[in-house]
Amino acid sequence: MCKCRTSNTHNICIAFTVDDVDGEFERLKEFGIEIADPPTLRPWGAKNMSFLDPDNNLITFRCFPK
Repeated sequence: MCKCRTSNTHNICIAFTVDDVDGEFERLKEFGIEIADPPTLRPWGAKNMSFLDPDNNLITFRCFPK
């Protein structure tokens, strides 16, 4: 579980399906975005990562690797 979920209050949490979570992870790091959860393969087959937007909302990117 990400640290931010236990220590921050979020207005909303939203998820987007993307083609390449690892690529988005690297792109966001280049912009200096705070990563809450790095890319992680989930038991159900999705690969997820999460970050906080400027308003402290939790945003999740996910993909379904082939």
